[in-house]
Amino acid sequence: MCNRKRAFTLIELLVVIAIIAILAAILFPVFAQARAAARKASCLSNFKQTNLASLMYIQDYDEAYALWHHTSTYLSPPDEIPQTVWQPYIKNEQIYACPGDPAGKRDRETAGMPFPPNTEKQRAFNYAAKADFGVNIQYYAPGGASCTPPNPNGANFMPISIQQAQVQGPAQSIYAVDSIWDRSASGTPTGGGNYALDPPCRRLVDGTDTFPPKPGCASFYWFGGWNPGSPNAWNVFGGSWPWHNEMANVAFADGHVKSYRMSALTAGCDVQNGWGGRIFNRSLYMWDLD
Repeated sequence: MCNRKRAFTLIELLVVIAIIAILAAILFPVFAQARAAARKASCLSNFKQTNLASLMYIQDYDEAYALWHHTSTYLSPPDEIPQTVWQPYIKNEQIYACPGDPAGKRDRETAGMPFPPNTEKQRAFNYAAKADFGVNIQYYAPGGASCTPPNPNGANFMPISIQQAQVQGPAQSIYAVDSIWDRSASGTPTGGGNYALDPPCRRLVDGTDTFPPKPGCASFYWFGGWNPGSPNAWNVFGGSWPWHNEMANVAFADGHVKSYRMSALTAGCDVQNGWGGRIFNRSLYMWDLD
């Protein structure tokens, strides 16, 4: 008597499919979180290496932080920004691209840039300008306008040099944060990161301005602070951006790096549109040089 193989019934197949679907629903979010955590860790490593490169630059240039711009023309040469002058210490521009930022190489080299990447120097400048390592420029690399004496390059811009000795609390002072270049009308990030960004506050409760002075300059360059009243704006966080599940990587002046929620970056500061808020607890505020 021969034995016939028993086939699965339709009910049994449906049960198996249902079990697989349930397991997939449970595991896929876990896999997504694991990928996001890996991207954050990779970005944090990039931040650490970039921060160390900035410190090596400081040691080679009389303890002065890299200037925000040389001419603010975006034409290279002669213009330079921190992310271009750090390259000799890094030798890998891809370190500027956070894995959590979906922008591709072409977007970084072309989108929103006034000069096309027709030369290697200009291409490298454009890519560096889209670095996700955004420098806290108002404290560490301010730039003046209509200054006396004028910029020897002829530009209506004067870079202000900040010395390492001016930083009184390097372990609590933010040097750079994950950043964003632009957003679409619906709020979707575009273009890559941003080489520079603004802090959430600038004045103390008594009105004292905490920005470094710009001697001989009539005004200074700025993006407009944080703008929480415009949730889809590129500078809703002043140019900072939480690429990692509502968290952003942060580099401090002493060289260490750490991840923070955006709400934690406003500690000690009553953030309002366009620097309308006040720093009410300077010991908690992490953006100034103290």
